[in-house]
Amino acid sequence: MGVEYVLVNQSKKEVISFSHLNGSKKRELAGNPPQSAIVTWYLLENQGDLIQFVSDTFGEWPFLKGSSKDVQTYKDVTNKYISNLVEEGILKNEGFLYQDEENPETDYVLNLKNIWVE
Repeated sequence: MGVEYVLVNQSKKEVISFSHLNGSKKRELAGNPPQSAIVTWYLLENQGDLIQFVSDTFGEWPFLKGSSKDVQTYKDVTNKYISNLVEEGILKNEGFLYQDEENPETDYVLNLKNIWVE
């Protein structure tokens, strides 16, 4: 399977979960232009906050307070930042790479493209 990551902002109690995106492993985050754009935009918009990647495997918690269990209570702002990047003309949403027929509302992967890469 591999180690998957979320981007945690402890200052604002937010998380970029990369849910519904095509990858959340280390190489996928660095290699997929949409994920890289989301991370860069988020970091630029939240400068000065306590922000770190946290894995789903190692149980590490890079912050002085709290624990990895806290992430479950943080607000997932992934879709908000996808929308921001679409509005800014950086990402384009081309529908779905995958959508489950039985659970189309919850089980899908978006087909995002970074316009600058095309």
